[in-house]
Amino acid sequence: MPPEILQPVFSYSWPVVFGVFALSGFILGWTAQRGNYCFVNAMTSIFTVRSFERFGALLILFGLSALGCGLLVAAGVVPAYDQYYFNYFAGWYILVGSFIFGFGAALAGGCNLSMLYRAASGYVQNWIELFGMMIGTYIFAVGIWPFQLYTMEKGIFSTTSGGYVEYVPYLLFHSVSGTAVLLTSLLFGVPLISLGIYLQRYTRAKWSGKGGGFTSFSMSLNRALPVKSFGGNFPSPTPQPSGGLRLSQEVKDLLLLRKPYGTNLSTVILALDMIMVFLIGAGYTFNYLVITSSDGGRFFEYILMLAGVHLFLNTPWFSDSLSIVDASTLMVVMLCVGAFASSYLSGDFKIRIPREKKRLLIGFVGGMLVGIGVRMALGCNVGLMWTNFAQLGYDGIIFLFGMLGGVYLAVKVQERL
Repeated sequence: MPPEILQPVFSYSWPVVFGVFALSGFILGWTAQRGNYCFVNAMTSIFTVRSFERFGALLILFGLSALGCGLLVAAGVVPAYDQYYFNYFAGWYILVGSFIFGFGAALAGGCNLSMLYRAASGYVQNWIELFGMMIGTYIFAVGIWPFQLYTMEKGIFSTTSGGYVEYVPYLLFHSVSGTAVLLTSLLFGVPLISLGIYLQRYTRAKWSGKGGGFTSFSMSLNRALPVKSFGGNFPSPTPQPSGGLRLSQEVKDLLLLRKPYGTNLSTVILALDMIMVFLIGAGYTFNYLVITSSDGGRFFEYILMLAGVHLFLNTPWFSDSLSIVDASTLMVVMLCVGAFASSYLSGDFKIRIPREKKRLLIGFVGGMLVGIGVRMALGCNVGLMWTNFAQLGYDGIIFLFGMLGGVYLAVKVQERL
């Protein structure tokens, strides 16, 4: 095996790296807000209105990210070890953690990505969810992490190495050569993109056949999404005009923020954002998107410092966590800035308090479960699942199925509340 040492693709100073991560975070927040992009929304719609439209977009996102990053490695632009260096240890905790995360996120009304951009757009329930996530991180650090760390060190239902051991090109071909990476990226990317397109076309054809075309489908989502199963916190897709505008007018409306981004446009922008970070950040830091899961815990740690409480002195997880001053934290901050700018300039920003005040309590409880789940899984739907598809690992697949299971259970529970 080649030496596992991160190697920068480009030579420049750290301020440039931070600037790129800041730009990436801004793009992520802006695009997600304009496209109402939510992983939980994509999954809940499967179980409530039998729509695969947005879930298909997620599969396309994963496929494009895997294909784009894989091709950069296969072409020798980015060293293979820069792709697999931060691959996680696989184990029982990813499946269990992603299940808890999916349940909590669907209960609270947002995944880690949508939680941030909706909080920046004025959704009070997501503010409460963020605070709950911080508390959940502490609960995990005190009550779960010592046991989980023991199982990881002993290899109990888990691997112990991470890195290339979790790298699918190595698992399939026992190699990290350009050819192995190329074949794996095609095996990942092409089927995911194809399945995503198929699911979207299947959904549109299904609803078109029920009278009224896709506009009818969107209207049915309009009626279905804001119910209790979604925490009353999911804006609905905008019905598409039947005749369509001229392309130039479409572009103008998008640029002037007169209309939201379509799901697939948002998907392409987000995939390109991931690929940009992977390329430019390679060799410097976490060369992929890292969102809120560890940052939430770190913010809680620093808040307690103001009261004279120093968790890093007596709580192992916090002593091992990253410094608050790093590129991923800046990315999270800029994600919120981008989402706020998008919502404010489009006239969408508004302080929104749910009519049913119990939603705030549910949001807090769901947020705690999110905090516990993401820490147990070692990452969230973005920082682990989406990222791991781009890394050509298999942990993202485990997370996907675990999250789907948790979301399904939350939908069933919410139907009875």
